[in-house]
Amino acid sequence: MLIHIDDTCSLQSVIDKIQQEATIYLKNGVYREKVVIDKPNITLIAEERGKVILVWGDASGTPMKQNFEKTYGTSGSASVTLTENAKGFTAKKIVFKNDFDYPNSNFENKQAVALKNDADTSYFEECDFLGYQDTLYANKGRQYYKNSYIEGNVDFIFGGAQAYFENCEIYSIARKTGVGYAIAPSTLETEEVGYVFDRCSFLSNAEKNTIFIGRPWHPGKREGHNPSALIMNSNLGEHIKELGWDSMSGFSPDNARFFEYRNKGKGSILNSKRRVLEEKDLEKYSKKNIFKDWDI
Repeated sequence: MLIHIDDTCSLQSVIDKIQQEATIYLKNGVYREKVVIDKPNITLIAEERGKVILVWGDASGTPMKQNFEKTYGTSGSASVTLTENAKGFTAKKIVFKNDFDYPNSNFENKQAVALKNDADTSYFEECDFLGYQDTLYANKGRQYYKNSYIEGNVDFIFGGAQAYFENCEIYSIARKTGVGYAIAPSTLETEEVGYVFDRCSFLSNAEKNTIFIGRPWHPGKREGHNPSALIMNSNLGEHIKELGWDSMSGFSPDNARFFEYRNKGKGSILNSKRRVLEEKDLEKYSKKNIFKDWDI
């Protein structure tokens, strides 16, 4: 099923009417609405990269429209949400954006998600993910991001998915407080692999030695998590902290499954705190092993 729409249409209304596998072609424009995709095998294709923007502006601390006494929380802040029912979702050249005014807000909880993704076998090519804190919530299932751009300042790629990022730009926005964090995996201990960044570029406008690659997220300090990430064949700018990884909520990166492999750039530094993956373990982090029956 093929559908063509422009920004005078409600994307949510179109999706709500779909009863089968569908590809939606979006003309250039700004689609300002909160979108939830709860159906399998939906594909979104933009007319041009960077010109189709799916955007909303809620933060974790934003009062809910249905009940002003409650706030959305991190998950509810998402501009676009893919539920577990959205298996097989594909996006090409789409911009996912949360334009909450993070720099000027007085909210205590300023997490603002552009995309929350719980969809297994979800595929993103030449997409852009724009926000500040908690931009991309790669949370569940197997996810693949190719030739894409992701920006933020705190934990802006986070969650428990088995996500493979290939040839992506990971851009850290400088913080007034000085220290930032790119990723915060919360991989379940039952999963062999969490996040893999292959041939990516870690970039920033921040000063030298101010941004950690990441830190281990244990949601609610609950048991059952063992955060996993591998940065390999990638270029790390001088903004990356010499220590590489930091603690989070009392959990040390030394106890997480954080590794690097054959990286380059001024931010690629070998020391006792930055473990190098052994050659014998490399196959475990391959797309073939992670995705298995998913042919991409």
